[in-house]
Amino acid sequence: MDHKKPKPKNKKNRFKSALKILLVVILIAGFVAAGATAGLVAASLKNIKKVDTSRINQILDENSFILDQNGQVIEKIQSDGLRTIVDYEDIDEDLKNAFIATEDRTFFDHHGFNYKRLVGAVLQGISKGGRISGTSTITQQLARNLYLEEIKSTRTLSRKIKEAYYTVQLEKELRKEQIFEAYLNTIYLGSGAYGVNAASQTYFSKNADDLTIPEAALIAGITQNPATHSPIKVLKKENVGENDYIIDSNDEIYSTVFNESSLDRYKSVLGFMKLEGYITEEEYQDAVNTDLKTILNPSKNKNSEISSYFSDLLKEEVIAALEESLNTTRERAQEILYTQGLKIYSTLDLDIQKHLEDVYSDPENFPKLIYPKDRNGNILVVRKDPETNKVVSSKIVLYSYDNMVDKSGDLLIPKTDYRYDENGNLVLLKNKRLNFISLYEDGKVAGIQVMVRDTYKADTSREQYLPQSDEYLIPEIMIYNGQKVAIPPESKSYDDSKNLLVSKDFLDSNPTFFNTDDSENLTIDEENFSISSKGVVQPQSASVVVDYSTGSIKALMGGRNISGQKIFNRAINPRQPGSSIKPLAVYTPAIDMGMTPATVIDDVPHYGADGSLWPKNWYKEKYWGLSTIREAIVWSQNVVAVKTEEQVGLANSVDYLKKMGITTVRESGTYNDINLSALALGGMTEGISPLEMAAAYGSLGNSGIYVKPRTFTKITDNSGNIIYENDPWKEFVVDEKTAFLMTDMLHEAVTAGTGARAKFESSNSKMPVAGKTGTTTDNYDAWFVGYTPYYSASVWIGNDLQVELDSGSRSSAILWQSFMSKIHEGYPDTSFEKPQGIVTVAVDTKSGKLPTELSYLDTRNTVRNEYFAEGTEPVEYDDVHVQMTVCADSGLIPTGYCPITSLENRVFVKRAVPYIPSEHLDKDEYALVPRDWIYEIPQKYCNVHGYGYLYQYNMDNLPDEAIQMPDGTVQLPGNVLLMLDGSFMLPNGQIIPPQPSVNEYIESNPNLINSPDPTTGQLLPPQGFTPPEPPVEIVPVAEEDTSVDDEDIGESEETESEETE
Repeated sequence: MDHKKPKPKNKKNRFKSALKILLVVILIAGFVAAGATAGLVAASLKNIKKVDTSRINQILDENSFILDQNGQVIEKIQSDGLRTIVDYEDIDEDLKNAFIATEDRTFFDHHGFNYKRLVGAVLQGISKGGRISGTSTITQQLARNLYLEEIKSTRTLSRKIKEAYYTVQLEKELRKEQIFEAYLNTIYLGSGAYGVNAASQTYFSKNADDLTIPEAALIAGITQNPATHSPIKVLKKENVGENDYIIDSNDEIYSTVFNESSLDRYKSVLGFMKLEGYITEEEYQDAVNTDLKTILNPSKNKNSEISSYFSDLLKEEVIAALEESLNTTRERAQEILYTQGLKIYSTLDLDIQKHLEDVYSDPENFPKLIYPKDRNGNILVVRKDPETNKVVSSKIVLYSYDNMVDKSGDLLIPKTDYRYDENGNLVLLKNKRLNFISLYEDGKVAGIQVMVRDTYKADTSREQYLPQSDEYLIPEIMIYNGQKVAIPPESKSYDDSKNLLVSKDFLDSNPTFFNTDDSENLTIDEENFSISSKGVVQPQSASVVVDYSTGSIKALMGGRNISGQKIFNRAINPRQPGSSIKPLAVYTPAIDMGMTPATVIDDVPHYGADGSLWPKNWYKEKYWGLSTIREAIVWSQNVVAVKTEEQVGLANSVDYLKKMGITTVRESGTYNDINLSALALGGMTEGISPLEMAAAYGSLGNSGIYVKPRTFTKITDNSGNIIYENDPWKEFVVDEKTAFLMTDMLHEAVTAGTGARAKFESSNSKMPVAGKTGTTTDNYDAWFVGYTPYYSASVWIGNDLQVELDSGSRSSAILWQSFMSKIHEGYPDTSFEKPQGIVTVAVDTKSGKLPTELSYLDTRNTVRNEYFAEGTEPVEYDDVHVQMTVCADSGLIPTGYCPITSLENRVFVKRAVPYIPSEHLDKDEYALVPRDWIYEIPQKYCNVHGYGYLYQYNMDNLPDEAIQMPDGTVQLPGNVLLMLDGSFMLPNGQIIPPQPSVNEYIESNPNLINSPDPTTGQLLPPQGFTPPEPPVEIVPVAEEDTSVDDEDIGESEETESEETE
C-alpha cells in the first residue's frame, strides 16, 4: 500500500518560530534571575505564591477529602499510601541513576536550566519540523509539580514565566539532593502512584530502597507518559484479550494485565543508563533479557473508612467533572483529585447510610437459595415438562469447588471430558469444565480464551433437602470466579465440532503442563490456571436511596459482605427489572397519552406472535376479566400490561424511559429491547440498574420532573475557592397531574396490592409509600422500587448466576421497608401533594364510565371514586351492566319449563367484545374462563327444569349445520326447537309464541309431549324417544379456585421474561 509523505512545512517559518521560543525562554530566565519587574513578567508574578521550602513535604501530602452532607470529613482520599514521602538516602541508587540518565543527566551541574539541551531541542525542532519538547530539567518539573499543578498542562507565556521564577527560587533555597528528593516524591508514575516509593509498592510490593536494575529502569521510564508506559493495565474482565498476559485476576470485575507498550521505553532507559556509565554491558544485557512479567507483583490498595461503593462512584464522577470543566485528560483529572487538596462536598447522609449497612449486615434479611444438584454436588439449571413436572434436561451452572480442584490444588478434568486425536493433539470437549471464548477480529476468530468455569463452596450442614421437588434450600453460598488457563495462543485451535485442540508440539514441549492421575483424569498444575481466591456471597443485593427533589444520593449499597476498592458495584449494574418496569414504560406513557386510572382492559387470554398463550399472569385464577388500569397496577396484571403497551407503542415507551434517565435500553442488534417482553414485562437484554430505577421512580414523586442522581454538590480547592458546582440537572418527563395519578395508583399497590410488605408500620405508619414489585422468571431477580414524600429507593436481590431465590419480590419489599421505615423515623407525616387540575368522579370500574342504577346493583361494589386529570373524566354512562330475567334455580336463561316463581331479574355484564371460553383452551383442553365470568350475561338455557335432554349448541355466530338454526337454539324431545326468544318451532315448521309456563304449553300440545310422571312430577319423553347426541362436542370448563389467599397479598408476581444473552 502506498503511503503519501506528509507535506513539509515552510523551513523559514519553522526557523522563525523556533528562534522566537528560544529567545523568549532565555529572556524570561534572564529577567527572573535579575529581578526584572516590568511588563509581562511583572504582571505574571504579581500575585504569585511565595516559595516556602520548609513546607515541601506538606505540599506533597496535600490529599483531597470527601465530606458528608453536613461538611464533616468522612474520607481522606487514598490516604493509605498512594504517596509515601521517602528520604533521599532511602532511595535505591539504581533508581536515582535511572532518573538522572533519562530525565536530566547534567542535573548536578546546571543551575535550573539546561541551556545546551534547550538549544539542541530547538535545532532538532527546526530540522524535523516538530514541536520543541524534552527541555525541562528536574528542577523545572519539580517547580511545576509543586506550585503550578492547576496550569502545568497549559502552554502560555505566563506559565513559563512563573515556572522560571519558581525554578530559580528552588535552586537558590535548596541543595541538589533536596531538589532531587522532592522531585522523586512528586512525580506521577501511573496507576494512581505519586512518587517512587508509592510506585515501588504499586508495581513490586516493596519499598524504593531495594530495587533491582530492571525494576528501577521500569519505574524511571513511566514518567514521560504514565498512561502509555505504566507496566500494568487494569481492564474489565470482558475486555481482556487473548494476547493479554494476566498478572492478577482476583478482583470480582477487573483483571490486571501486562502493558506491552512499556517495553520500548524500558529498553531506552537501560540504554541511557549504559551510555552514562551507570551500568555495565553485562548488566544491560541481563536487564534487556529479563521477562518483566515475572518481576511484577502489584499491591492492592484498600480503604475501609466508608462505603467504598459510594466512594468509588463519587471519585469517578469527580474525575469526569474535572476532565470536562478543565478540558483536560482523565489522567490529569485523576492527578488533580489525588494531589491538590480538594474538598468534595458529597451528598452522603451518614445516618441513612448506617441504617442501610445495618440492614445489609444481617443475613436473615435476605432470601434463601433453592437449587437442584447432581451426584457430584454441582448446581444445576433444569427444564421440566410442564405437564408431568419431570426434568427433561439440565445443565451445570456452578461446579462444586471440591469437585473441580483436587487436594493438591490442581484442576481436575474428568476422563470423559477429553481425548486425543489421531495426530496426538489433546481434544478438550466443549460445554464441560472449561469455557472456550472466541475472540473476533474483522468477523473472524482471531484467538481463543480458555477459562475455568465458576465454582462454589457451601456449608452443607446448613443445607435442607426438599424431597417433594428434589432440591436443596440453603441460606447462602460463596462463588469463586474461574479464570484463565495459560495455554499459549499459537498452541490452541478449534476442531470441526468447536472442541478445543491443544497442539501435540505444545504437549511435547511442556510435558508437565497436563498430567494424568490414577483414575485417568487429566490435571493442570495450579501454576497454569487460576480461580479467584476471594469468594462472593450469594444471594447478592443492591440498594440506593435518593432525594429525588435534588438528585442527591443519600445512601448506596452495591453488594453484600464485600470490602475494598474498585469492586463490582451492583447498584450501577443493570439487571432485568421484571414488573417494576411497568409504571415507567407502560402506564406513565399511557396516562400521559390520554388513558385514565379507570380505563378498562379485558384480562382474558392473549396470544404471542407464535400463536401460543402469552403472557401468563401470576395469580391462581389465570385471568381476572374486565380490569381498570388502577387494578392492573395494584395487582401487577401481565396481560393488561401487554395490551396497554400495544396501544402505547414501543417507540413511545423508549422515549419516556430515556427522559427518566434510563440508559440501558438496547434499541438495535440481534438481541434488543424493542419488543413487548422487554418493555411491558421487563425481560430486557441488559436491564436497568438500581440507581437508575430509584431516580426514574423519583421523577413520579417529584411532580414529573426527573433529576439526575449526583454524588456531590461542589468541589473547592485547597484555598476554599469553588472550582466546580454540581447543580442538579433536571428534565421534564410528564406534567404534575400525570405524576400524581401514577403516584396514587402505586400508593394503592402498597396499601392493598402486591407491594403490601413495603408498607410502614408502628410509629410512622401514616407515612405514605408508593411503589412496585418486580420478579423475573424463576425468581432470578427480585425488586421493589418505591418512594415516600421524602425519598425514593430501590432494592434488587438476586444472584450473579442463574440460581433461584426461595421467594420473589416479597423479600425485596420487606428489605425495602426495613431500612426505609428506620430512615423516616421522626419525619413529620405528610401526604403526596395533589396538584391543581385533579378532579374526583364516581365511575363504574367495569366500563370506566359514569355509573347507572344498574352499576350500583352489581354485588361486587364496582362503583368507586376515581381521580382524573381535569378534562379526561368520563361523560358517557355505563353500558356494560345489563339487566336480564333468569331462572333463579340455574342462573341461566329461562325456558318454557321454568316455573314463574323461579324467574327473577338480575344485573350482569355484557362485554363490548364478546368472550367465548370454548375458543381459548389450556394445555389440558379445558376452556379458560376469567374470574368475572360468573357475572357475564348468560349464554345458556336453564338446565334444571325440563326433560334434562336439552343441548346447547356452540355459540359461533353461525347457523348450526345439523338444524340450520341460529346459535343458542335448544333441541327438545320430539325434534321441537326452543328459540332464543322463548318461542317454539314444531317439526312441521309451526311457530308457537313464548308460553308463560310449561303447564300451559303442555295443555295446548297434549299430543306432542307426554304428561308428567305421576310419582315424580318429571316430564317424560314420548314413548320410544331416544335423546339425540349433540352435534358438536361440548367443551368442559376447568374448575377454578377464585379466591385470593391472604398470603398472596404482597406476594411476588412472576414475569414472563425472554431468555437473553
